[in-house]
Amino acid sequence: MCWLRAVSLISVIFLACTNGGQPSYRSQPNYGNKQHYYGNQQYYYVKARQTEYKCIESNLQYDCVFYDVHIDMQTRNVHFGFEDLTLNNQKNVTFKNSTMRKLPAALLASFRQVELLNLNGLQIEEIDTNAFAYARTIQKLSMSNNNLERIEDDTFQATTALQYLQLSSNRLTHVDLALIPSLFHVNVSYNLLSTLAIPIAVEELDASHNSINVVRGPLNVELTILKLQHNNLTDTAWLLSYPGLVEVDLSYNQLEIITIHHFVKMQRLERLYVSNNRLVALDFYGRPIPTLKVLDLSHNHLMWVEHNQAQFDKLQYLYLDHNSIVTIKLSTHNTLKNLTLSHNDWDCNSLRALFINIAQPAVNDADQHCKIDYQLEHGLCCKESDNPYLDRLLQYIALTSVVEKLQRAQGRCSATDTIHIVQSLSHFITQQGVVELQGNEQLEAEVNELRAEVQQLTIEQIQQQQLLARLQAEIDTNLQRYHLPKDELARPSDSLNKLFTHLKERHLHELGKSQVLIKKADDKLKDQMDVMEQNIDLRLERIAKLRKQYALRQETMLKRQVVNQLLTQLGNHRPN
Repeated sequence: MCWLRAVSLISVIFLACTNGGQPSYRSQPNYGNKQHYYGNQQYYYVKARQTEYKCIESNLQYDCVFYDVHIDMQTRNVHFGFEDLTLNNQKNVTFKNSTMRKLPAALLASFRQVELLNLNGLQIEEIDTNAFAYARTIQKLSMSNNNLERIEDDTFQATTALQYLQLSSNRLTHVDLALIPSLFHVNVSYNLLSTLAIPIAVEELDASHNSINVVRGPLNVELTILKLQHNNLTDTAWLLSYPGLVEVDLSYNQLEIITIHHFVKMQRLERLYVSNNRLVALDFYGRPIPTLKVLDLSHNHLMWVEHNQAQFDKLQYLYLDHNSIVTIKLSTHNTLKNLTLSHNDWDCNSLRALFINIAQPAVNDADQHCKIDYQLEHGLCCKESDNPYLDRLLQYIALTSVVEKLQRAQGRCSATDTIHIVQSLSHFITQQGVVELQGNEQLEAEVNELRAEVQQLTIEQIQQQQLLARLQAEIDTNLQRYHLPKDELARPSDSLNKLFTHLKERHLHELGKSQVLIKKADDKLKDQMDVMEQNIDLRLERIAKLRKQYALRQETMLKRQVVNQLLTQLGNHRPN
């Protein structure tokens, strides 16, 4: 019996472990049938069909994992968890192998103690009006990689504890983040936003890869990291509202000028990225940002940067490649560790003077091929001239003149003549009314075919960009999920390799822990088996002793009978 009870206990423990320490509940329809009796007649009262979903698993990060939840826009009567809300006390909830076109209010109406809710990749298109009405405890919300187009202003009205919000890789055209004052970390990258409303106390905000041209919000001294690369920004005046910034990424926008007046209040700024813009002017007016360490001005249209020597000298990383810079000055006291200068329009004398004051290893790039009249100097293409700016101005005028002469020689008109001709033609058509123009049908067919191909290629390009964006966002999400630091200058492939390495090490670590637990369980089971064997041996020994005791008793009884017989005989032989 002891053996059978031990085996039964082990079976129960095994079943509990395979279900994450909880009983297994399958999602199943509940028809709500109730049995009633009237006299001798039996009948059923059938309620409307209701679909129930319950947690069937937990892991190290989530104490509630929903599997195979499928909700479309027409789904009604959905229920999550138990009717007794005290049993739905899980705090970290996620979904696997699920789709949810519309986020229903029933989820958080049942689970009112949730602190972390992961809704990534569920194809969500719409949020129910009251979906977050009971979400007063929620702190982290992940809704990335969905199909949301708009989030209404009252959606997060009740989420007074919400600090981390992930909305990347959706199709959002509207979400007013300023209406969620509790936010600490926000990611709305890879959407279609044109306006960014910054919350009052947010510290880190990623709104990259949108169409943002307006940034607004109240004064925020807590904001430290702001990522706005790949947008449509044309000015930086709004930066005055965020004096606590440490890192600002404005790469791939449409900025034409950077002025110190928008940075004068910043006492913590360390990294400023403005590459791939339309910058033609940069002037800090001899008032450098004292804390700035990294400045990326690459891939712009800068030509004159000499007034920024005071700022350049204080930097550690300065990227000036792919501009039209002619001259630059740095002092012998500069602190540069890395400097890029390739693909510019250098004056040779300026380069020679520069390399007297700067160590060669600090320059981290070089030109490969130079234009006519240019030569390699310290690995960079430059041109000899006494008055470099005047020389380039005269060269530009000469090139413009040559181009106009060639156009006239080929019978092509200037831009002014073209405008006059177009205006005259427009006036003629207006006077004559609608004139049907006959064209080459074959040429029109080819043009239409080319247009269709271009449109198809454009669609494919957009799809590939969206796919790449989703993959990069997924990498970032997993880096945050496993608390891995992200190197902003690293390529996505490097981040992915880091993630795989971490997961492999984590798997080996968990495997090692599992093996230790299995060994402990085996040792414990072995100890229990030894104890059971000892118990069996003791019981056998006890049984043997009982048998021996019984035999002794039987022998004693027999001897007593013999003694009694002898006594009886002795009494019969006594004399009267």
